[in-house]
Amino acid sequence: MEKLSKEYSIQQVITHKDRLKDATDQLSQTLSEHRSQNMAKTWTVDEKTALRIREIVHEIIEEISIIGGFCDGWTRNYIDKITPFIAGITAFQITTFEFHMLELFATRLNSIIVDFTRTPFRLEELKPIFSILKEAAMRK
Repeated sequence: MEKLSKEYSIQQVITHKDRLKDATDQLSQTLSEHRSQNMAKTWTVDEKTALRIREIVHEIIEEISIIGGFCDGWTRNYIDKITPFIAGITAFQITTFEFHMLELFATRLNSIIVDFTRTPFRLEELKPIFSILKEAAMRK
């Protein structure tokens, strides 16, 4: 099997990071639309919106996992830890708490910096995501 060139790997990571940004934008837009339409009534998401949110979260997890495939073992392990946590947030009823967690998750993912100077690559801003979400979940 041929080793991928560094330039090809960088291009693939950039492409998937762009897709990740598109998916997090969709998530934020879906959450915002629900919030503006239902603010006075309830923060609990109806099943149709919950399904859309889950689909977007699955897309986000797919993209971050693909990016992780180009990264070091620590980063892959970290992605492996965070993805079930995020999937768990959306597996059941999505309420105010999950809204805020998902917004934080989307924002933090968009701030990831890929360190292309190292091979394999590293996601420098990944560590705080899990710590913040884990701490917030413990307060719930």
